[in-house]
Amino acid sequence: MQIKWNEIESKWRKRWNDAKDFETDPNTKEKKFITVAYPYPNSPQHIGHGRTYTLADVHARFYRMKGFNVLFQWRFIIQELQFLEWQKE
Repeated sequence: MQIKWNEIESKWRKRWNDAKDFETDPNTKEKKFITVAYPYPNSPQHIGHGRTYTLADVHARFYRMKGFNVLFQWRFIIQELQFLEWQKE
């Protein structure tokens, strides 16, 4: 069976765009800000990362389904990369 990835992606992009899941209207809904411990590049990724980020994502989606205006940011610490490069010298 051949999987048609482009068709699957197009279907879900259209559905997400139609639902406007990634747009906010901060004036009409109660606000929620959800963040998670930032991933650092100084260690290999492991199953704990997946668990942590999945739980935060589920939490954000839960509040969106309840009608909240949710800001769920993903951040990466860039300065750590500079520090690691400095250590190699």
